[in-house]
Amino acid sequence: MTHHSSHAASSTDLNLVSVHELFEHTQDVFNLISRRAFEMYESRGHAQGNDQEDWFLAESELLKPVKFHLSESGEQLIARAEVPGLNREEIKVSIEPQRLSISGKAEPRDHQSGKHAHSLRHEQLMFCVIDLPCEVDLSKAKATFNDGMLEVVMPKAAPAKSIRVERNLMLSAEDNTFVHKTGGIEAAGRQPVK
Repeated sequence: MTHHSSHAASSTDLNLVSVHELFEHTQDVFNLISRRAFEMYESRGHAQGNDQEDWFLAESELLKPVKFHLSESGEQLIARAEVPGLNREEIKVSIEPQRLSISGKAEPRDHQSGKHAHSLRHEQLMFCVIDLPCEVDLSKAKATFNDGMLEVVMPKAAPAKSIRVERNLMLSAEDNTFVHKTGGIEAAGRQPVK
């Protein structure tokens, strides 16, 4: 899947990424959650039996809920997501024929100096996958980001053209066989005995 991107576009345009690149970005998010869950395990003195609870608690600490709305307008789908606290370089958007995926990972910042910090407590992560109600045209999709609001406009894909297949069934009286013709292809067989 190839996405077209342009650096000359307005400052709010986002480049769409391939599914592979989104997977790598998502793997980073997964690793941060895993590391935080392990910290919880260590803080309990390596006590066994709380793996799921640690994982879910780590997710709730690190993953921020995404307010999301999908609407249909004529020949396109429009997805809007609130992603405050992230800048355009920290957001990855990938589109498949019937799926939209959004991932974001803010680098931790020291609020006083603006410098990067090294604490998971300030990490801001988001991940959202939306199944679309119809196929979209990947080559014409566009994502924009402005003041914490992500908008993805996805034109609907043209519907597939139907092909008419003509079927003829001929019965041969000589040897009780039939010939089945479909679009120029013949298949012969015996007529079922009744």
